[in-house]
Amino acid sequence: HCPNTELTGYGGHVRIQDGATAHVEGVELYRMGQTNVLGRYPMHFHLLGDSCPTCYFRDSSIHRSFYRCVSIHGTNQIVVADNVGHDIVGYCYYLEDGIEEQNEIIGNLASHVHWMGPQVWNSGQTIPTVSQSDTLTLPADVTASGFYITNVHNKVVGNAASGGWAGFAFPVLHSPIGPSQSVNMRPSSRTVLEFRGNTAHSSGWWWYHAGAFYLGGSLYYQGDKLVYNAGRDQNMGSRSPCYKDWCAAGNCNGYCQPTDQAWNLLEQNKAFLTPGPGMNSWSGRAEIVGYETHDVGLALEALESGFWISDLLAVCRTGTPLVFPSGSDATDIAGDGFFWYDTNQEHILTHGTFRNCGYRGNYDQYNSEADRGCGDDAETGCRTSSTVFGFLTHSDQFTPEVMQASKDVTYDNCGRRFQLHDFRNNNNPSTVSGRGQNWFDVDGSAAGIWEGTPTIIGSGLADAGLWWLVDDEVFQDTHGPLTFIKQTTGPERGIAHIKIYWDDSIHNQVGGSVCGNGNNRPCPSLGTVQHFGPRFQNSAGLPVTANADIVGPVGGFGWMLTLNDGAPKNLKIDSVEVDPDTPLLLGIQYPPGTGVNIVANAAYCQPSSSYSCQETFHRVDSMLEVRESLGNSYYLSAEGLMVTRIIMSPQTFTGAPEWIKPTYETLGKWNSGYALNRFERDGIILPKFPYGPWIDIVADCAGNVYCSQTTAADEADASSTTSILANGFCNWGPNGDGESSVCQGGAQGGEWCNANQSQCEGGCGGRWCTDGVSNPTLAPVSAPVGGPPTPPPPGTFVEVCPNETYEQVAYDKCCSTDEEICAFADGSTTNNNEGTEPPTFEPTYEPTNVPSSSPTNKPTNTPTSAPSSSPTN
Repeated sequence: HCPNTELTGYGGHVRIQDGATAHVEGVELYRMGQTNVLGRYPMHFHLLGDSCPTCYFRDSSIHRSFYRCVSIHGTNQIVVADNVGHDIVGYCYYLEDGIEEQNEIIGNLASHVHWMGPQVWNSGQTIPTVSQSDTLTLPADVTASGFYITNVHNKVVGNAASGGWAGFAFPVLHSPIGPSQSVNMRPSSRTVLEFRGNTAHSSGWWWYHAGAFYLGGSLYYQGDKLVYNAGRDQNMGSRSPCYKDWCAAGNCNGYCQPTDQAWNLLEQNKAFLTPGPGMNSWSGRAEIVGYETHDVGLALEALESGFWISDLLAVCRTGTPLVFPSGSDATDIAGDGFFWYDTNQEHILTHGTFRNCGYRGNYDQYNSEADRGCGDDAETGCRTSSTVFGFLTHSDQFTPEVMQASKDVTYDNCGRRFQLHDFRNNNNPSTVSGRGQNWFDVDGSAAGIWEGTPTIIGSGLADAGLWWLVDDEVFQDTHGPLTFIKQTTGPERGIAHIKIYWDDSIHNQVGGSVCGNGNNRPCPSLGTVQHFGPRFQNSAGLPVTANADIVGPVGGFGWMLTLNDGAPKNLKIDSVEVDPDTPLLLGIQYPPGTGVNIVANAAYCQPSSSYSCQETFHRVDSMLEVRESLGNSYYLSAEGLMVTRIIMSPQTFTGAPEWIKPTYETLGKWNSGYALNRFERDGIILPKFPYGPWIDIVADCAGNVYCSQTTAADEADASSTTSILANGFCNWGPNGDGESSVCQGGAQGGEWCNANQSQCEGGCGGRWCTDGVSNPTLAPVSAPVGGPPTPPPPGTFVEVCPNETYEQVAYDKCCSTDEEICAFADGSTTNNNEGTEPPTFEPTYEPTNVPSSSPTNKPTNTPTSAPSSSPTN
């Protein structure tokens, strides 16, 4: 780009219009076009519609152009092939209004392209908008690139772009522009006709998100002026390829249903010498097949719920000395392989090779060769943060679900393989997103520890406690840090996700005063979730915050939810993602004598003779029955332990009409599509939670948000009740430090702390009080800020092993002390001594009466559309 040079150029122009036919080849167009003058381009096919299917412009050159190369404007089915455009002001090969389709743009070169107007960039994902003006007819020219693809329903094959703000730019147009404004279509919903064999290099120097292939930016009208947003625009910049033409159906804003959703195929394309991503797609379902990158900052940046990358070759460093503009060197190009993003994504990567990726440094856990990965020299090096795979972990607000999977990953001479990337403070303190990172490595090739063994990859941050450290075979990666779990060690192992709500006054602060997006807002732990069993009883568990996203290993004995201020009186669960064959059991310890009522609710549902919209769970006598159920039952012990199974339900019905536990093969409502949403490619399935359905768990207990330690019946007849604290209570002292010798105020810390002196002082760090207050009211409050942590509740100690001769060795397995017999959570056993019968095990808790009341508090309104929150960088 040469600022203020030839921006008022005035040359000739060729325009084919009014039904004319043009067959142009072998010509040279030099110093043509008129800068910033609409319609004055070197070669312009103007509003021909479908009238000239034989028109072409080929085997020609355009250089030193004052404004563009070739404009295809309101014209379909023409051929632009084997041309050279060099030293061009504004976009070179140009689809003008967004309605142009079925054209063939083949074998062309665009090089040395100059953008117009102000330089646009920012340090984040967004860029200030630019408006149309007298000096900028098309505001998108601030990011002028070799190819301007406003409508992907064209054949774009074998082209090359050198230089430009990007190489190939795909701005999002929700409506056509210019004289085509009245055409009833949505360009951004059109599907790729063919995009194959294209190459882009030496671009993207003005903004680090500007890929050689850039599927981003948005162009739209405000009043009668065009406005261009070059960055990530979550309002006007969302691309949704769809087989159904909603505009023709009378509603261009209609939601593309799963059965109509399409994927744009981009195949056999190549990017190199780009300081940012070789390809960046802010939105739009896509399949990237046979993609190749060399010497780029990041092979691929993709933020979309449904993105498949296959047959990828990412050569982070070729070893060729690189030449840079003054003041730059090779370490300005990061040299990363691929980043998993942070929320509402589904990415599948198959058959990918990463070569010379990852900073060398001291990262020798997997490869100790002296030349592994890349170093930090000025000509061939990379950033010291370079990694093969990265995870975004800066956010407490935008957090991962079950989102990513891979198979057949190959590392060729790589250094650092993994990094939990927190740009704020390197994961200290950790975030919700950092503790919840996960990845299904279908064949173990990405982990690279157990060849051919399916592996669950989880966070390795210490703040996650034993959440991901589920057995002694877990491999602890030091690069991420991550944990690698053998999926085949247990019969039903998997990953699941839920989101829970119990107090809107807390949850509504997320993204504001608490749990922010990389802005260091506080996001304190309000409780924990742990695996059932004594192996995990001394673990602090996975923290649960106001942004109560929970993702982790399932198929074990169960998850125990414990909130610092007591059991939740009303709990709502949604955003469920779990494989139908992998049980997710959720446990909550209520005060003894508490009853519960559990109801599953469908979204957008009207009950009929064919489909039901609501299901009230029934009570069973054991946790094993819950595990083996259809997901509409619960167990409640006399001690107050409640356990239920959470399944992934259809969005718009709960039964047909009887309750069902759908599989991936279950058909959807009225046999349309599937009952369970998923993203599936190359034999891998990722569950996609449906928007809207939810589960209510309502406890029949005293209290407002949390259950007090007396039941509702006890509270109504307090005179007949003897306090469990008659002999003493637990207190933190007036300063909240547990050190005071004077007992003041009421009991603190919950029922477990107040059970006896040993638990109060040894487990809670409080002081056991027998004077001052003879019979205080047990207040279900947590320890003060700075005071002792709330200890695990009684429910955490649920015995999961058959008897005292067994020891829990994993979150899903108990083995006899001689290791001859092992019993799994699903009831199956392994027996190394065939002459010994393995014992059976059933919990001994006695059930209490089933409550007859219905939920008294409805959850927040079900959504009527997909949420607007999207992942961040």
